[in-house]
Amino acid sequence: MFADVDRAVAALLETEKIAGQAPKVSFEAPKRDWAAQQTAPVLNLFLADIREDLSRRSTTLIEEVNDDGFVVSRQQPYRFFNVTYALTAWASRPADDHHLLGLALSALVKYDYIPAEFCQGELLALVESGHQLHLRAGGKIFSDRFATELWPALGTDYHPILPVVVSLPVAAGIPEAAGPPQTVPPKITVSDTGSGLTDSVEGRDPKDPEKGIRTRRRSPQS
Repeated sequence: MFADVDRAVAALLETEKIAGQAPKVSFEAPKRDWAAQQTAPVLNLFLADIREDLSRRSTTLIEEVNDDGFVVSRQQPYRFFNVTYALTAWASRPADDHHLLGLALSALVKYDYIPAEFCQGELLALVESGHQLHLRAGGKIFSDRFATELWPALGTDYHPILPVVVSLPVAAGIPEAAGPPQTVPPKITVSDTGSGLTDSVEGRDPKDPEKGIRTRRRSPQS
């Protein structure tokens, strides 16, 4: 799943050109040894964090309906996870770094979500089922100290970071079979022992749902 996200973001970035060539995209941790091995301009997408977007958590179950219109199973709704990359540009000179990072930003802000043409595998299946893979670039990444703490941890020189966040839907739970389909209208009966009358309230008839929501009858109690 995350490999599909990697490939989709890389495919999007490779639509831009520098010196007539598509930039190389790497997902390795940008440590000093890695940086020393680069001989051409490269964009590094360091996967920095994966966490659930709790603001999009829902408790409404998803219903699966058969060809006859009956609910056959229910399942927990999708949960959404923010996949955050720390995007940096690596070239021979700082000016080239900045130029490459600017091209990456221009490519990313063209889209509010990742188009299907860049997706494959599980990611493409999500898009074809109606999900949108929201894409954000340039927002705040965790804390103000993240950028300054990352480079000492990796043992390499400071490079400006462009945060890239993809919202990834993930299927949750397992389908649970629904009960047998309703065949008769639901009915509630209330009896008044004082008057000897019975009140019956019927719900919608599943065989004729357009007939009405309910009917009322009152008859002497036997």
